[in-house]
Amino acid sequence: MEGKRKQQMKKAFDEYFKRLLIYSQKLFGTRPTVTYTDRLNQNVLVTSPDEDGEVEWIPKAQLSHVNWKDLEQELRFSVCEELREYYTLYSFLMLSGTFGNAYLNFYPIDAVEPVPQTVKRQYADGQTVFPNSQIFLIGNAIVNDDDSYFIFFDNENGKLFCYESDTSQQLLLSYSIAKTISAMEARL
Repeated sequence: MEGKRKQQMKKAFDEYFKRLLIYSQKLFGTRPTVTYTDRLNQNVLVTSPDEDGEVEWIPKAQLSHVNWKDLEQELRFSVCEELREYYTLYSFLMLSGTFGNAYLNFYPIDAVEPVPQTVKRQYADGQTVFPNSQIFLIGNAIVNDDDSYFIFFDNENGKLFCYESDTSQQLLLSYSIAKTISAMEARL
């Protein structure tokens, strides 16, 4: 089962990044770009900053190893395989697009900090909204023109959802990060 999940996540990322490249080339004539800072992971950058301070990037397979045993000891629970794959397959600076009536923006992975720090930070951020849970805050979203939604993943049941805390509105995306990424239309 682990190998199958890894294949699903890799396929989802590969399909999405292919769509992102096509979309960016069609729109700008370049690979995807982000605003340059010296804190960015240099391994994914493919150009120097242009006159607007933008730099082209490409996703790269992650080279670093995450010691999940130590990280899970610190978190006090086991991280599900899909979330492990999400955090460790690729380094990327952007993962955004439309999914149904939502615009999703997943936060970068391995962009400016090591993966274990990202995992701990996103877990801690999830706890501010959903204390005493295994929920991670992994992005932000616009749902029906409302930009106050955030993307959460529940490690216990695999639920990926958007949530707006002022109104307690929740939108189920799916029970799979890979399925959501695979179906998402790349947009900047």
